[in-house]
Amino acid sequence: MLDEANAYERGMDDDLTFQTVRELAGTAYMAGRSAPPTDAEVEAVAKRLCWNSCNWDGVDSYAAKNEDDAWNYAGEIPGFHEEYIRQANEMLEIARKAVSE
Repeated sequence: MLDEANAYERGMDDDLTFQTVRELAGTAYMAGRSAPPTDAEVEAVAKRLCWNSCNWDGVDSYAAKNEDDAWNYAGEIPGFHEEYIRQANEMLEIARKAVSE
């Protein structure tokens, strides 16, 4: 965040102080934290949940090479992607509520 604030400061007028830029960056950061997640963020969380799960219908998920491999395998089982996406949305909603409280 501070690197982005410094880059922003270098591109702005000289009348902006570091504190002003830091406050602007902090405001933008908090706005982003409380914004609804993008589809890419939801899928990333869903993939991690899938990778971290211990069993899929009796199959050891750690036999997968990586998150993408596990995600691709889960896609072959009806309803698995949808369930991980539902769980990801729920987790991200909980995180947003924690940020705003």
